[in-house]
Amino acid sequence: MRLIIFILFISVSNFSLLNAQDSLALHYSKSLSTSRIQNDVVVLASDNMEGRDTGSKGQKLAAKYIHQQFLNAHLINPSGTKDSLEYFQNFSVYKQEQSGAEIKNLDKEFKNYEDILISGFTNYSNDSMDLVFLGTAPDTSYTNKDYSNKAVLFLSSNLYAAAIKSNDIVIASKAKLVLFCNPNQNNQYKGLLNKRKAISPRGMKLKSEINGKSNPFDSISSNQSFTKYKSRMNTFQGAISNSVASALLQIKPKRLKQILATNQVNQSEQANRKFAFNFSLKYKEVSTENVFAFLPGTDKKEEVLVISAHYDHIGKKDGEIFNGANDNASGTASIIEIARKFQEASDNGHKTKRSIVFVAFTGEEKGLYGSKYFTDNPPVPLSKIVGNLNLDMLGRYDQFHDTTDYIYLLGANHLKPKLKVISDSINQISTKLQLDYKYDTPDNFLYRASDQASFVKHGIPAIFYFNGLHKDYHQASDTAEKIDFQAIKRVSELVFLTAWELANEN
Repeated sequence: MRLIIFILFISVSNFSLLNAQDSLALHYSKSLSTSRIQNDVVVLASDNMEGRDTGSKGQKLAAKYIHQQFLNAHLINPSGTKDSLEYFQNFSVYKQEQSGAEIKNLDKEFKNYEDILISGFTNYSNDSMDLVFLGTAPDTSYTNKDYSNKAVLFLSSNLYAAAIKSNDIVIASKAKLVLFCNPNQNNQYKGLLNKRKAISPRGMKLKSEINGKSNPFDSISSNQSFTKYKSRMNTFQGAISNSVASALLQIKPKRLKQILATNQVNQSEQANRKFAFNFSLKYKEVSTENVFAFLPGTDKKEEVLVISAHYDHIGKKDGEIFNGANDNASGTASIIEIARKFQEASDNGHKTKRSIVFVAFTGEEKGLYGSKYFTDNPPVPLSKIVGNLNLDMLGRYDQFHDTTDYIYLLGANHLKPKLKVISDSINQISTKLQLDYKYDTPDNFLYRASDQASFVKHGIPAIFYFNGLHKDYHQASDTAEKIDFQAIKRVSELVFLTAWELANEN
C-alpha cells in the first residue's frame, strides 16, 4: 500500500484517486465489525472467564475461545496446518506462594506475616548481617552512602510513605535489606499485616528465574535507564513491629518514639549491631499458553509481522471477579477482528507480501512472561520478525482526555522512526484520531510496561497502542459496559492499515 506516498499528492478526503491496493486496504479497514469486537469483549470479560488469571480455569477458557475465533476465520497455525494443538504455545510458570522470612536476634526469632512483613524476589541467607540505624532517614543519611550487603532501619509516622522511601534508599545506597517501623502506632502495622494476609501472592517466575539464571526485569528492559530498578530484584524491604525494632536496635519503645519526634539519635544508638536474616520463596508449577494464528505471505513470506495483545488479567480476590474488559479483553478483541479481516482479504486473493502472526499472550500481568517466552522460543526465526504492533487497554479514556477520540503511540519514533511517519500519514487519510506521543520516550516506564517490550529488547521495532490508565484499572469495576466499542474499532482500523503497509512495503 502506498498511502504514505499518496498523501503528498491528493486531498486526504479524495479516496477515489487511490490505487486499487490502497482502496482495498481502506475497504477492509472500514468493514471491521464493531459488533463482533463488542461480542468478543463481552465474552472474554464475562464472569465465566473468572478474571483470566494466568494458569487458571478462566484463562484456559479464554484461550479456547480465542483459538475458536481463529479457526472460525479459517486462519492456520504457524506450522501451516489446522491442527488445533499447534495454535497453542504451552509453557510453565511458577506461582509464588507465601514467602518465608525470619530474623534472629540474640535469643529471639521473628517470622514473616507475624512480627515482620518482608518482601523480596529471590532466596537469601546471612547469619551475620550488619544493621545501620538511620533514625527518620533524612536524605543525608543514605544519599551517597554505600550500604551494600547491609540492613538499614528507619522510623516513620506512616508505613505507606515509608514503603516508598525504602525504594529510594535501596537505589541510593545499595542496601540489601530496608526495614521500617512506626513506633507511635503499632496498630498501623497490625492493619497492614491483616491486609497482606488477606491477599494471595500474585508473583510468578519462569523456571530460569527460579534457578537464578535470569532476572525477571530482563524481560522488561535492557535499557541503561532501567539498571537502577533491576538492582532492586536482589534486595528486600518491609515493615516491622515495634517489638522487632526495639529488639534489633536494643532501644526501648519509649525512646524510639522520642527519636521519631526529634530525629535526634545518640551515637551509642548508632552502634553497629548484627542479626541473622533468611528469606525463602516457594513456588507451585502452573501451566499456561499463548494462542496464535498465522497468515502466510507471498513474495516476502519468510519475513513476519507480529500483531499482539495479552488476554490474561488478574483473576479473583475476596469473592470479586476482576473481569478486565479494558485490560485487556479490548486489545484481544481487536486483534481477533483484525485477523478476521486479513484472512478475508487473503481468501479474496488480496494476500500480503509478508506473513503475519497474530498472538494473544498470557502472563503479561505477571511480568510479560507470555511475550518473553514467545521471543525466547519463537515459532518463526526471530531475525525474520520485522515488527510488532501491540494493543493494550483500548476503548476508555484517561485523566488527560475527556473523550476516547485519541490513542497513545509508544515506540513509533525509536527503533524505526518511519513507523511514526506511517502512523501519522495513515491517520490523516483515514482514522483521524488524535495520535498522542506524550509517553513515547524510551525512559518512560510505560514504554516497557506491555508485551512490545519483549520485542524491543531484541531490537525489533514495535508500536504500543494504549488509551491510558483510569480509576477502574485493575479493579473489579473494569467491566464491558464502560467500553466505547466504536473507539476500539477506530484504533483497529489504524492498526490494520499500519499492518497492511508494513506487510506490503518494498
